[in-house]
Amino acid sequence: MAGNSSNSGRGKSMVEGKKDAKELQFNDELQLDFILDAGIVKDCELSLPYGVQLTNDKWNLFLPLQGFEETLIGFLKEEEDVREGIQVKVYDRGGHEFEMMLKKWVKDSNQFYVLNRGWFSFCNQHGLGQEDLIALRGFRHSITDMLSFVVTFRKMR
Repeated sequence: MAGNSSNSGRGKSMVEGKKDAKELQFNDELQLDFILDAGIVKDCELSLPYGVQLTNDKWNLFLPLQGFEETLIGFLKEEEDVREGIQVKVYDRGGHEFEMMLKKWVKDSNQFYVLNRGWFSFCNQHGLGQEDLIALRGFRHSITDMLSFVVTFRKMR
């Protein structure tokens, strides 16, 4: 189970303090057994969940720099340049794989990470929309060593 991760402390929930946060995290934990049992999480190191509420932009998942960067600490390799973009694998709670791009965008004085080039398909396949809550956990793939994420969610509508 995810509680066995040696990465406890990596990550921050942006939905902390909201009444749905605990329920989302509890459901998230229950749905992660498959990812650990499948043996694709390198050294069983899985970050704590990073929670965010979806906006109306289904093409991009915007992740504020503060908080999400903590999820990446220890997973991002020095040679990976997120400003240029890096290919990542994203898994849903059923183990389905989606290829996406993770980029760090800087616009004026604002900095944030964005998942795109596949986020739209992920949202459509799962019927996700504005105000739904998602939780991302980062890890390295045990075979490919590729930066990967598992996404669990709770529909709010």
